[in-house]
Amino acid sequence: MATDLYETLEIGYGPPRARAEPPAPRGCPLCLWAVGTGVLLLLGAALAALGTLYVQGRAELRAVRAELAATTDLLTPDPDRPRSPGEPPEAAQRRQDQLGRWLQGLALGWHYHAGKIYLFSWDRRPWAAAEASCGATHAHLASVTSAEEQAFLARQSRGGTYWIGLSATGPGGSWRWVDGTPYSPSDSFWAVGQPDGTDHGQWGGEDCAQIHPVGSGLWNDHNCNFSFPWICERDLRAP
Repeated sequence: MATDLYETLEIGYGPPRARAEPPAPRGCPLCLWAVGTGVLLLLGAALAALGTLYVQGRAELRAVRAELAATTDLLTPDPDRPRSPGEPPEAAQRRQDQLGRWLQGLALGWHYHAGKIYLFSWDRRPWAAAEASCGATHAHLASVTSAEEQAFLARQSRGGTYWIGLSATGPGGSWRWVDGTPYSPSDSFWAVGQPDGTDHGQWGGEDCAQIHPVGSGLWNDHNCNFSFPWICERDLRAP
Protein backbone atom coordinates (compact mmCIF):
# COMPACT_ATOMS: atom_id res chain seq x y z
CA MET A 1 0.00 0.00 0.00
CA ALA A 2 1.42 3.32 -1.01
CA THR A 3 2.34 5.66 1.77
CA ASP A 4 0.31 8.79 1.84
CA LEU A 5 2.54 11.75 1.23
CA TYR A 6 0.88 13.74 4.02
CA GLU A 7 1.47 10.99 6.60
CA THR A 8 5.21 11.54 6.52
CA LEU A 9 5.18 15.27 5.93
CA GLU A 10 6.56 17.14 8.91
CA ILE A 11 5.53 20.74 9.16
CA GLY A 12 7.80 22.99 11.20
CA TYR A 13 6.24 26.10 12.68
CA GLY A 14 9.40 27.53 14.20
CA PRO A 15 9.77 28.98 17.69
CA PRO A 16 6.82 31.00 18.99
CA ARG A 17 7.16 34.68 18.28
CA ALA A 18 7.23 36.89 21.32
CA ARG A 19 4.35 39.37 21.60
CA ALA A 20 5.44 42.88 20.98
CA GLU A 21 5.14 45.15 24.03
CA PRO A 22 4.41 48.85 23.67
CA PRO A 23 7.48 50.98 24.15
CA ALA A 24 7.94 52.25 27.67
CA PRO A 25 7.29 55.96 27.99
CA ARG A 26 10.38 58.05 28.24
CA GLY A 27 9.97 59.67 31.62
CA CYS A 28 11.55 62.64 33.30
CA PRO A 29 12.59 61.60 36.82
CA LEU A 30 13.32 65.19 37.80
CA CYS A 31 9.88 66.33 36.57
CA LEU A 32 8.13 63.58 38.51
CA TRP A 33 10.08 64.50 41.63
CA ALA A 34 9.15 68.16 41.23
CA VAL A 35 5.45 67.37 40.77
CA GLY A 36 5.43 65.06 43.77
CA THR A 37 7.18 67.63 45.92
CA GLY A 38 4.71 70.33 44.84
CA VAL A 39 1.74 68.15 45.73
CA LEU A 40 3.20 67.42 49.16
CA LEU A 41 3.85 71.11 49.79
CA LEU A 42 0.27 71.99 48.83
CA LEU A 43 -1.10 69.29 51.10
CA GLY A 44 1.13 70.48 53.92
CA ALA A 45 -0.03 74.08 53.49
CA ALA A 46 -3.68 73.00 53.44
CA LEU A 47 -3.25 70.93 56.61
CA ALA A 48 -1.48 73.83 58.33
CA ALA A 49 -4.31 76.21 57.39
CA LEU A 50 -6.92 73.77 58.68
CA GLY A 51 -4.95 73.36 61.89
CA THR A 52 -4.83 77.13 62.40
CA LEU A 53 -8.58 77.48 61.85
CA TYR A 54 -9.23 74.58 64.23
CA VAL A 55 -7.10 76.11 67.01
CA GLN A 56 -8.68 79.52 66.46
CA GLY A 57 -12.18 78.08 66.60
CA ARG A 58 -11.40 76.18 69.79
CA ALA A 59 -10.08 79.37 71.42
CA GLU A 60 -13.24 81.27 70.48
CA LEU A 61 -15.46 78.52 71.89
CA ARG A 62 -13.46 78.44 75.14
CA ALA A 63 -13.82 82.21 75.54
CA VAL A 64 -17.59 82.15 75.11
CA ARG A 65 -17.97 79.12 77.35
CA ALA A 66 -16.06 80.98 80.07
CA GLU A 67 -18.62 83.77 79.93
CA LEU A 68 -21.40 81.19 79.92
CA ALA A 69 -19.93 79.58 83.04
CA ALA A 70 -19.71 82.95 84.78
CA THR A 71 -23.39 83.56 84.04
CA THR A 72 -24.29 80.11 85.34
CA ASP A 73 -22.67 81.03 88.68
CA LEU A 74 -25.27 83.76 89.05
CA LEU A 75 -28.03 81.22 88.58
CA THR A 76 -26.66 78.80 91.18
CA PRO A 77 -25.05 80.91 93.92
CA ASP A 78 -23.41 79.43 96.98
CA PRO A 79 -26.24 79.05 99.54
CA ASP A 80 -23.83 79.83 102.40
CA ARG A 81 -22.77 83.11 100.84
CA PRO A 82 -25.00 86.20 100.92
CA ARG A 83 -26.06 87.26 97.45
CA SER A 84 -24.40 90.49 96.45
CA PRO A 85 -26.45 93.06 94.58
CA GLY A 86 -26.14 92.63 90.83
CA GLU A 87 -27.80 90.90 87.95
CA PRO A 88 -31.06 89.19 88.99
CA PRO A 89 -31.50 85.48 88.21
CA GLU A 90 -34.12 86.17 85.53
CA ALA A 91 -31.77 88.46 83.62
CA ALA A 92 -28.93 85.99 84.07
CA GLN A 93 -31.12 83.24 82.63
CA ARG A 94 -31.93 85.36 79.59
CA ARG A 95 -28.25 86.07 79.15
CA GLN A 96 -27.39 82.40 79.44
CA ASP A 97 -29.97 81.54 76.80
CA GLN A 98 -28.58 84.24 74.54
CA LEU A 99 -25.04 82.97 74.92
CA GLY A 100 -26.25 79.46 74.17
CA ARG A 101 -27.80 80.67 70.92
CA TRP A 102 -24.64 82.43 69.91
CA LEU A 103 -22.57 79.37 70.68
CA GLN A 104 -24.58 77.85 67.87
CA GLY A 105 -23.78 80.95 65.82
CA LEU A 106 -20.07 80.27 66.15
CA ALA A 107 -20.62 76.95 64.43
CA LEU A 108 -22.12 78.91 61.51
CA GLY A 109 -19.05 81.07 61.01
CA TRP A 110 -19.31 83.86 63.61
CA HIS A 111 -16.11 84.83 65.43
CA TYR A 112 -15.94 85.72 69.13
CA HIS A 113 -13.87 88.57 70.59
CA ALA A 114 -14.17 90.35 73.94
CA GLY A 115 -17.87 89.87 74.52
CA LYS A 116 -18.90 90.36 70.88
CA ILE A 117 -19.32 88.09 67.89
CA TYR A 118 -18.60 89.01 64.28
CA LEU A 119 -19.63 87.59 60.92
CA PHE A 120 -17.47 88.18 57.84
CA SER A 121 -19.79 87.80 54.85
CA TRP A 122 -19.05 85.87 51.67
CA ASP A 123 -21.58 87.90 49.69
CA ARG A 124 -21.16 91.43 48.28
CA ARG A 125 -23.77 94.18 48.70
CA PRO A 126 -24.05 97.98 48.86
CA TRP A 127 -23.61 99.47 52.32
CA ALA A 128 -27.31 99.90 53.15
CA ALA A 129 -28.17 96.37 51.97
CA ALA A 130 -25.28 95.01 54.04
CA GLU A 131 -26.65 96.75 57.15
CA ALA A 132 -30.11 95.30 56.42
CA SER A 133 -28.56 91.84 56.18
CA CYS A 134 -26.94 92.31 59.59
CA GLY A 135 -30.27 93.52 60.99
CA ALA A 136 -31.87 90.24 59.92
CA THR A 137 -29.58 88.49 62.44
CA HIS A 138 -30.24 91.06 65.22
CA ALA A 139 -26.85 92.64 64.55
CA HIS A 140 -25.36 95.78 62.95
CA LEU A 141 -22.44 96.52 60.71
CA ALA A 142 -19.39 96.53 62.98
CA SER A 143 -18.45 99.60 64.96
CA VAL A 144 -14.81 99.85 66.02
CA THR A 145 -14.16 101.49 69.38
CA SER A 146 -10.65 100.43 70.40
CA ALA A 147 -7.23 99.66 68.96
CA GLU A 148 -7.62 96.07 70.18
CA GLU A 149 -10.90 95.62 68.30
CA GLN A 150 -9.43 97.25 65.19
CA ALA A 151 -6.44 94.89 65.30
CA PHE A 152 -8.76 91.90 65.65
CA LEU A 153 -10.91 92.91 62.67
CA ALA A 154 -7.90 93.76 60.52
CA ARG A 155 -6.37 90.38 61.32
CA GLN A 156 -9.59 88.48 60.64
CA SER A 157 -10.19 90.30 57.35
CA ARG A 158 -7.02 88.64 55.97
CA GLY A 159 -6.35 91.34 53.43
CA GLY A 160 -9.97 91.64 52.28
CA THR A 161 -12.20 94.69 51.89
CA TYR A 162 -15.28 94.81 54.16
CA TRP A 163 -17.94 97.39 54.92
CA ILE A 164 -18.09 98.53 58.56
CA GLY A 165 -20.87 100.51 60.23
CA LEU A 166 -19.45 104.01 59.74
CA SER A 167 -21.06 106.47 57.33
CA ALA A 168 -21.12 110.21 56.71
CA THR A 169 -24.82 110.57 57.41
CA GLY A 170 -24.68 112.86 60.42
CA PRO A 171 -25.36 116.61 60.46
CA GLY A 172 -23.30 118.35 57.79
CA GLY A 173 -22.04 115.04 56.49
CA SER A 174 -20.31 114.13 59.77
CA TRP A 175 -19.30 110.52 60.40
CA ARG A 176 -21.35 108.37 62.75
CA TRP A 177 -21.76 104.69 63.66
CA VAL A 178 -24.95 103.00 62.51
CA ASP A 179 -25.60 101.40 65.93
CA GLY A 180 -25.45 104.74 67.74
CA THR A 181 -21.94 104.32 69.15
CA PRO A 182 -20.36 107.78 69.51
CA TYR A 183 -17.77 108.49 66.81
CA SER A 184 -14.49 110.08 67.87
CA PRO A 185 -12.00 111.26 65.22
CA SER A 186 -9.19 110.82 67.75
CA ASP A 187 -10.09 107.12 68.11
CA SER A 188 -10.50 106.43 64.41
CA PHE A 189 -8.25 104.25 62.26
CA TRP A 190 -8.23 105.88 58.83
CA ALA A 191 -5.45 105.02 56.40
CA VAL A 192 -3.12 107.86 55.44
CA GLY A 193 -4.96 110.37 53.25
CA GLN A 194 -8.41 109.00 54.14
CA PRO A 195 -11.22 109.89 54.11
CA ASP A 196 -10.70 111.72 50.82
CA GLY A 197 -14.33 111.98 49.62
CA THR A 198 -13.57 111.02 46.00
CA ASP A 199 -16.39 112.02 43.65
CA HIS A 200 -17.81 109.13 41.62
CA GLY A 201 -19.90 111.27 39.30
CA GLN A 202 -23.47 110.05 39.00
CA TRP A 203 -22.89 107.68 41.92
CA GLY A 204 -22.02 110.51 44.28
CA GLY A 205 -19.18 110.84 46.77
CA GLU A 206 -17.62 108.44 49.26
CA ASP A 207 -19.76 108.41 52.40
CA CYS A 208 -19.27 104.88 53.77
CA ALA A 209 -16.26 103.32 55.51
CA GLN A 210 -14.62 99.98 54.96
CA ILE A 211 -11.70 98.01 56.28
CA HIS A 212 -9.27 97.98 53.39
CA PRO A 213 -6.02 96.16 52.55
CA VAL A 214 -4.15 99.48 52.28
CA GLY A 215 -2.46 100.16 55.60
CA SER A 216 -2.98 96.56 56.77
CA GLY A 217 -6.71 96.82 57.38
CA LEU A 218 -7.04 100.53 58.14
CA TRP A 219 -10.15 102.41 57.02
CA ASN A 220 -10.96 103.77 53.59
CA ASP A 221 -14.03 105.75 52.52
CA HIS A 222 -15.90 104.51 49.44
CA ASN A 223 -19.11 105.14 47.57
CA CYS A 224 -21.99 103.50 49.46
CA ASN A 225 -23.60 102.19 46.24
CA PHE A 226 -20.69 99.90 45.40
CA SER A 227 -20.91 96.26 46.50
CA PHE A 228 -18.42 94.77 48.95
CA PRO A 229 -18.45 92.07 51.64
CA TRP A 230 -19.28 93.29 55.14
CA ILE A 231 -18.77 92.60 58.85
CA CYS A 232 -21.76 92.13 61.16
CA GLU A 233 -21.32 92.63 64.91
CA ARG A 234 -23.47 91.57 67.87
CA ASP A 235 -22.67 92.58 71.44
CA LEU A 236 -23.43 89.64 73.72
CA ARG A 237 -23.61 91.99 76.69
CA ALA A 238 -26.51 93.96 75.20
CA PRO A 239 -30.04 93.10 76.34
